[in-house]
Amino acid sequence: MRRKIFNLFNDMPYEMKVLFSNLSKYVPRKYIFGKKYEKYLNFIRKTDKYNQKKINEIEEIELSKILLHAYKKTKLYSEIINSIGADEKEIINYPKDILNKLPFTDKKFIQNHYNELITKDLSKYKCDYTSTGGTSGEPFYFHINSDRSIKEWAFFVDLWGRVGFTLNSKRASFRGSTISSKKGWEDDWITRERKFSSFELTDNYLNKIWKDLTNFNPEYIYAYPSTALSICQFLRRNNKKLPETLKAILIGSENIYDGQDAFIEEITKLRPFKWYGHSEKLVLAGECEKSSFYHAYPQYGYTEFINSNNETAKPEEFAEIVGTGFINTVLPFIRYKTGDFCTFVGDKCTKCGRNYKIFKDVRGRWTQEVLFGKDGNAICMSAINVHSKNFKNVFRYQFLQNKPGEALLKIMPKDNFNEGEKNKIIQEFNNKFNKNVIVKALIVDDIPLTKRGKYKFIDQRIQTKTRI
Repeated sequence: MRRKIFNLFNDMPYEMKVLFSNLSKYVPRKYIFGKKYEKYLNFIRKTDKYNQKKINEIEEIELSKILLHAYKKTKLYSEIINSIGADEKEIINYPKDILNKLPFTDKKFIQNHYNELITKDLSKYKCDYTSTGGTSGEPFYFHINSDRSIKEWAFFVDLWGRVGFTLNSKRASFRGSTISSKKGWEDDWITRERKFSSFELTDNYLNKIWKDLTNFNPEYIYAYPSTALSICQFLRRNNKKLPETLKAILIGSENIYDGQDAFIEEITKLRPFKWYGHSEKLVLAGECEKSSFYHAYPQYGYTEFINSNNETAKPEEFAEIVGTGFINTVLPFIRYKTGDFCTFVGDKCTKCGRNYKIFKDVRGRWTQEVLFGKDGNAICMSAINVHSKNFKNVFRYQFLQNKPGEALLKIMPKDNFNEGEKNKIIQEFNNKFNKNVIVKALIVDDIPLTKRGKYKFIDQRIQTKTRI
């Protein structure tokens, strides 16, 4: 129910959002997020420093729950588990053994078997229909529990708590929000954020909002890595300083490359605190207080690291991140190949003592591809990524840019795509970019891969210097 209310809140006109947001300031935080949030946060903190044996027990308990649920509630996993000669008792007692006998899955697997994977008692009141992009540029739609954000928020509060974050902490956010206010920013007192645009990171825009950002006295800046880099470059060009109230820069959702985190720390004098996650809600990981390795939460999902031979990776081996999520019970993602890669480090962090699986050097789906606005500002792909139903009949899309401030959106449609959907997509992007980039659309028969067989979201033809 809370998620449905938050969805309605996000769809409100700006003036109504301001009213409800201001009223929320007087509601105790624990009532806004509810008992489920408290339950999850207490569980995470209670188990945070468990020894390896107890962590393994948590993984087995949570794995047995999701596997048993999939066995009872989905047609496909009922058939698969029966075919390997297993039953409910074995799922409960030996969940990791059962999991290792199940096939790996990916986006195509989910799409091809969707009706056999969705739970039999699907309720539209208890789930949402959402989407994410992917390495192929094809929007990926799937059902997910409506309460997933409350559960996940508990993990983020715990994760960011490693650098001092609390429910009362204030964030200045540059995370792809569409800003309707003429001021150039919007307050959200439910999440205690002052949201700024990621689509207008020019000197003019940043100078315009800088006083309001500073007066807000944020404790954290919440951004994509490429967005944080743009802000740091602005600071260096204009000899400006961030508010003294800041404690850390919270960054995630796209790759960060060698030297970039050091550059952010050099300019801001703050730690860039990195995290890893995705819309499918399978793996959530973040740094600890004492190291830069990502620590995968065993309470959130079961994480595997699989090498090029489809075998469990050894320490220091390059591997794909594979997840079995505990949060989404509407559409269970089991042994799902995320398309994200990393170097597996080990099963324990010797710096902080957590018995979590740790990894480094993430190379994920979301790179730092950018569109350039009319004033030369960079708009990262992570901010551009859409989560709307307007793309449900789009097979693949790609931006082509030859001139700053203009972009051609190539759309490979599915059979039932129509002109009305095309117009809605154009309007959605133009609303996002707020005239900083004018988008036109072109229907095409094919969007080819690169010579190396990879997909590019943005076919960028503007020559620029290499970014830091």
